Amino acid sequence: CSVCATPVFSSCDFLQMEDKRKEAKCKALPPPVEDPSKFSHLVNVMASKQLADYEIRRGDKDKKEQQEKKRESDAAEESAKRLKKLEDDKKKWEESREERVTTWKDFQMKGEKKKKKKHMLGTFKPPKPRLEERN
Repeated sequence: CSVCATPVFSSCDFLQMEDKRKEAKCKALPPPVEDPSKFSHLVNVMASKQLADYEIRRGDKDKKEQQEKKRESDAAEESAKRLKKLEDDKKKWEESREERVTTWKDFQMKGEKKKKKKHMLGTFKPPKPRLEERN
């Protein structure tokens, strides 16, 4: 990838090796190498490192995008379920309207019933007296 490797090639220039050594010392970078085989090895190592970093970032970006898509699809699915449930509940409510109305009317037609007397708690009610039978 020429786009990824351009910083590696621009940082190492044979014509300005002394300036590059000084810059490398100031920036705490590895010093440029004068031997072409070592230079090519250094370029390969730096390029592979840069490509690996790029690949890691791309993988992380893909994972984040997948998680975001999954979250959105789950949210959309959940909202669809909620809407369907609301519609079903509304439909059931409308279907049971006639039954509710008739039961209410039946209840009103029966009229009021006598209320039973409730005994107060704590009061004693003795049993009714019975006549004894003798044999």
